[in-house]
Amino acid sequence: MAPLVSSLQTSPYLTRVDPGAAASVLYLTDTFGPTFPHSETPTDKAVFGILGLDRRIDWHADPRMLDLLIASAREPQDRTDLAQRFGSELVAEAAARQWVQAPVDLCRDYRLVSGEIEVTAHCNWSCRFCPVSTDPKPRQTMPMSLFGEVIAKLAAHGSIDYVTFQFFNEPTLDRYFSDRLTVLAEHGLELALYTNASALTAAKIEALCERKVLRHLIVNLPSVDPERFAALTGSRSYEATTRNLRAAIDAGFRIQIVVNGIGEQLAQNVEQIGRRYLPLGVQVTASATCDRAGDVDGEYFQNVQARGRLTGCGWPVHHANISVTGDLFLCCNDYYQRERFGNIRDGSLHDLMSSDAAVLLRQKVFGVTESAVDFLCRRCHNQALDYPGREFRPIATFG
Repeated sequence: MAPLVSSLQTSPYLTRVDPGAAASVLYLTDTFGPTFPHSETPTDKAVFGILGLDRRIDWHADPRMLDLLIASAREPQDRTDLAQRFGSELVAEAAARQWVQAPVDLCRDYRLVSGEIEVTAHCNWSCRFCPVSTDPKPRQTMPMSLFGEVIAKLAAHGSIDYVTFQFFNEPTLDRYFSDRLTVLAEHGLELALYTNASALTAAKIEALCERKVLRHLIVNLPSVDPERFAALTGSRSYEATTRNLRAAIDAGFRIQIVVNGIGEQLAQNVEQIGRRYLPLGVQVTASATCDRAGDVDGEYFQNVQARGRLTGCGWPVHHANISVTGDLFLCCNDYYQRERFGNIRDGSLHDLMSSDAAVLLRQKVFGVTESAVDFLCRRCHNQALDYPGREFRPIATFG
């Protein structure tokens, strides 16, 4: 039997839920629409619920357990002191559930649901709300040999629901697009295809139909007014985009149009796009743009300055972000891929996601350890406690 650790701290992955109240988290990034935590109806004796990595609420009837978790949330606590305050059996139960852990083990766990693959580092648009508009990257394409290794390791991991091909790029410009679909089909993985549809040609639509790997199609369409479209995207591809979108609708794909923007113009664009496409069975969703952790300026700049210990985020826990060269990095808002922690060639996905470098990054994101003043997440809107897409709300952040 392993010796008992001398100090314990509450896992920052845990969110407190009160009976009769909605959970303060929402999952926006891994389904066609928002989803909520799984929960059985709490019994009359339930005092609180704990929501963890599995996205299920575990209801509990002993208020002392909640007191224990609150007492241990901000800093490690001596195990003997906790046993004296709350009883050794309750401490043992919390440890067995991994609700409290040795400080070194905090943020070691993760639960991947997607692989976000930068198959090509190029976009033919320069949207005003995207860093590409001011600092486009050099063109690069992921070799098929590297892509095959990425997909094999994602498939072997066992928990991946889908993959994407985008990271501030246009995946349908990829010369290997159809070949990549074949690799996905061979490994039984589905694709959530984010695209501006400008290069979604009839041949690519046919390939998607033949390989049967498309989970859903997410189209960036900021406006159905050609001039406003050109002003927002820096592109004159309106006719190609709308023509290809209509062909995809006719092909029977499950399609979501994401309308990016801010303010009254966004509301107008959503209304106009909805009038045209909702009757065709397409979902239309407004997406209030963010400044990508400070990398977009002008009217889209949010000037986020998170101070003190950070408060958690689902991206480094649920999604494996893989660059065009195979590097693993923090998240979808890390445009310059500043926060890297390994390369897919260096081991299994689990090896990389559980490495000391990956764990340290997550500990910074969840406020277990202090992060530098220039750490990426300090400029990200995901750190706001009232951000509607929070996937974690650590107990230490509750009043």
